[in-house]
Amino acid sequence: MSKNESLESLLPQAHPMILLSGYEAPSSPDVVETWVDVSSSSPFFISENDGVPGCVALEYMAQSMALCVGFIHRSKGLPPKLGFVLGSRKFEIFIPFFKNGERYRVRAECTYQDESFGSFNCSIVDCSGAVVATAQMTAFQPEGEVTVESLEAFA
Repeated sequence: MSKNESLESLLPQAHPMILLSGYEAPSSPDVVETWVDVSSSSPFFISENDGVPGCVALEYMAQSMALCVGFIHRSKGLPPKLGFVLGSRKFEIFIPFFKNGERYRVRAECTYQDESFGSFNCSIVDCSGAVVATAQMTAFQPEGEVTVESLEAFA
């Protein structure tokens, strides 16, 4: 897999909802490292606070998890697949806002995966290396193609 492969080809989202700015070529199939460059054009940016609210950390982590799974699918010649975050445990955020002009690094490490479920330890660090957010997250990918009708079983 090429390091130059686009986020769009690996994630089931489209812009403007792809919140990640880039990724490192994975050195392990179970770990992905991404980054987010915060600017005034970032989705969810609040100009009065000159940043993105800390709660968006969960989405940064979720997209990093999806990228990890996207790499796995791509290695099998499959397209990215829609998944759902089921929940997070031990979510801690140590900053109120991701600051304008800063780069944050996101790490998602898969600790369990089967055909439908996955668990990940996630963290976000700022440019000084300080941990600004952590969580243990679980996700679900339904079998087959996801449609509105197929999701009605989960309602």
